Amino acid sequence: MRVDAPATDRYRPTASLAPMMLTLKMWLKAVGLVGALVGGAARPAAAATPATPSGSHPRLFINSTNLPALSAAATTSGSNSARMVSACQETMTDANYYNTRGGSDGSLWPGAAVACAFAYLTTQNATYLTQALKYWNASLNDDQKIGDGLGCVQGVSTSWQSYQQGSGKAPPVILTVTHDTGYPMRWYAPFIALTYDWLYSAPGVDSNLLAQTRTCLTAWSDWYTADGYHNTEAGANYNAGYVVGKTLTAIAIGTDGGADGHLWTQTLNDVFANLLVGDGLSGTSGTVGMPAGAMVGGDWAEGWQYGPLSVLEYAAATRAVEEQGVPQPQMDDWTNSLAVRTVYGTVPTNDAQYAGGDFDDTVPYPPPSLNEMQAVLIGPSSDQAAAWAASMIQTQKPGRDPSIYGVLADLRTVTPQDYRTQTPAPSLWYLARGTRNMYVRTSWDASAFWGVFSSAPQVVSDHQHYAASNFVFTRGADHLIVDPSPYGLVGTLTTNAVTADSAQVGGDNAPSQTSWSKAELLWARGTQSGVFGARSDFSKAFNGNNNKTSDIPYAHREWVMLPEGEIVTIDRVQTGSSSKYMYVNFHANTKGTLKASGSSATGTVGGSQVAIHSIYLSGGTPAITQPSVGDCSSASTWGACTDVRFPVDNYGMKVPGPYAVAIHAIDGLGASEAAATVGSLNDDNYDPAPKQNAGVIGAAVYRASKQSYVVASSAQQGASGSTMTYGVPGTSPSRHVVYDAPEDSSGKSMVTAAASGGRCVLTITAGAGMAGEPLMFTVASAADGCTVSEDTAVAVGTVPPGGGVSGTGGSSSSGTGGGPSTGATGGSTGAMAAKGGGCACTVSGRKDATLAWISLPLGLFAFSRRRPGDRPAPRRSNRRAGSGGAGSRP
Repeated sequence: MRVDAPATDRYRPTASLAPMMLTLKMWLKAVGLVGALVGGAARPAAAATPATPSGSHPRLFINSTNLPALSAAATTSGSNSARMVSACQETMTDANYYNTRGGSDGSLWPGAAVACAFAYLTTQNATYLTQALKYWNASLNDDQKIGDGLGCVQGVSTSWQSYQQGSGKAPPVILTVTHDTGYPMRWYAPFIALTYDWLYSAPGVDSNLLAQTRTCLTAWSDWYTADGYHNTEAGANYNAGYVVGKTLTAIAIGTDGGADGHLWTQTLNDVFANLLVGDGLSGTSGTVGMPAGAMVGGDWAEGWQYGPLSVLEYAAATRAVEEQGVPQPQMDDWTNSLAVRTVYGTVPTNDAQYAGGDFDDTVPYPPPSLNEMQAVLIGPSSDQAAAWAASMIQTQKPGRDPSIYGVLADLRTVTPQDYRTQTPAPSLWYLARGTRNMYVRTSWDASAFWGVFSSAPQVVSDHQHYAASNFVFTRGADHLIVDPSPYGLVGTLTTNAVTADSAQVGGDNAPSQTSWSKAELLWARGTQSGVFGARSDFSKAFNGNNNKTSDIPYAHREWVMLPEGEIVTIDRVQTGSSSKYMYVNFHANTKGTLKASGSSATGTVGGSQVAIHSIYLSGGTPAITQPSVGDCSSASTWGACTDVRFPVDNYGMKVPGPYAVAIHAIDGLGASEAAATVGSLNDDNYDPAPKQNAGVIGAAVYRASKQSYVVASSAQQGASGSTMTYGVPGTSPSRHVVYDAPEDSSGKSMVTAAASGGRCVLTITAGAGMAGEPLMFTVASAADGCTVSEDTAVAVGTVPPGGGVSGTGGSSSSGTGGGPSTGATGGSTGAMAAKGGGCACTVSGRKDATLAWISLPLGLFAFSRRRPGDRPAPRRSNRRAGSGGAGSRP
């Protein structure tokens, strides 16, 4: 079963693992199967582990109860089951293609085997059984062509000289179990495990084929457990392929042929309890101690080019385990969160979703994914989450081919419910804690403003970009500020995140953030008036290799989205030297139309305009450029590369230190709409003599008869002291968003205001008054006494409880909703406790803070015709690793 990728594949890892050649005897001894297969005693399973599956086959997903329903679905046009039967039929109509393209870069043979196994079970057509057996044998025995005999068979190691140089020992009998990084595990192991399980007693399946399958699948799983790429990294696409492969193998084999059940024990204890739940759905965020594993909240840190395939694999593995009588309540909650995150991550026009990592298309966002929502439908989700997922499929009509796991969706009978039209209306924001992605919108209409703000540490080691403080901004169908960073990004300048010169980041990697980043999303908050505020602390985004600590003591981006359609950013970095810069970039989807006029620049996107206003710079001058379309492959230094994957205009600047500050406002406007009136809180228009605002900096924004102020301390590192005071014109009411406010140990502040000479003068001190982080309130006009009212926080979108499937050793019954489960979810009301009413979600910081395709393509298992969502991770090349640089890992 050799599966090395062809040299022409641009996505082949640049530093692939050495081929792993195991002697049969050594392998059997290592996993405790010597006794089971060659005459000794088998290793017993741990006492606390549920019994290893040992019942009759099939054990996976299909049984006598649901087989009639699947058989009926197989004859229903448009169903997932019917398309699986068609997939098998294609192996006969395009036999030459399937026979001559093997397993080295694709799922052709394993995919054909499992589709035809399913087709045979549901139709009892013997022709499909013949095809299933053909490709089952090919998957085990062959590599490039049927009959080449280069697959998972006994033979003499061709790499013996490098394996045991000069040892004088005879070459061992080996099993070739892997090449490259093991990416094809995701179809070889689960698809052959399903084929083995479903056809175990079928005509033509003999004991030799069954024994060979057990040997090969166990060897593959044991190798990957020991040395597979990302085998211990929850939230990585390789890991998802490993998890589903190992889980289905463990259940399919069970105790067959005297197997000792170690795969089952490892699946429950190591994979689910320790890896997925203990790591992916747990972990800590800063000093808060709240859930922040990469999977918390249903997002995918590698991005949603990789996410749909991966979450489907995790969901299928979870369903398989629960069907064996082992509940996974935390994974049930996680599956529910997939549906909610998808809704919030979808743009207002409902036809694309946030990418959030590597994405190699020339459009800003990937299309809706069938796999993502089928991960919810196949269970173990609650019926409520499944109803939302069914509605997303119904309204989006994603154009993905079905997966073998998708046939289980044919068994799920729920009435589609549109999450967006619930009564009462759902919250307008959602926080995915694992990725530290804050999703916000002004309404659920197709014309709404929508944005995403992100400030994550490096939670996965591939495909996650070095971009803490990044954001995007959309008006209806028009994507105004976009992230055009190329696939395989190794620098920050191609994103909208802030970066800086750091002594820890040198060589090819400067001036980027790094892969050792410990950045955090400190604050995330939404209020009843529709204001959203967040704080990114990316000072530790410049940590270096070999445990080198960042030399930048302070680096913040304060980010606010106003309901009228503005983004305000306050960027502050203490670089320590006038020769070290802060780099600020806003990539506008204006394609050459962005033009400067005074301190602003305006361009068009579809039926919208975007206006970028420079409100305050401590130094430097903005410049508008059109970055080259490319992938940084020709860049002299990776970190300094500015290539983009599609044409944009970049509004960028270098702000010199030692304490660099930049304040901007970005408008989303109609085609003929006037830009907002903006200014600095230190301008004469807002702070005439005698000056009152020396202690603050910030932006004034007036639009749609609404006056807003976004305020921060002018002191270095935001040190406001015990009192913050400032004044604003009192001619009209105003809303205020205040960062760096003095606060007590619970994050609350006392705010008072007094009318003076037609102005409202505000004083903020620590005390049990209003919830902060950031502080949000309104102030009446001076004529009305400058009365202060808190803008009460609102909770994030919540994830429904319940789910799970019945433990029937092969049942396919769906979750029924049930009672609440105990797992940690991103956005659950239990983990998102209210502060001062609603939720001011502090993600990290103060100790007592509240944390607030294995698709079978029509073609049909043609992973050699790779689609974007099915590509392996490009391993970071050593040549990207400078002195303490961002591109390598120790």
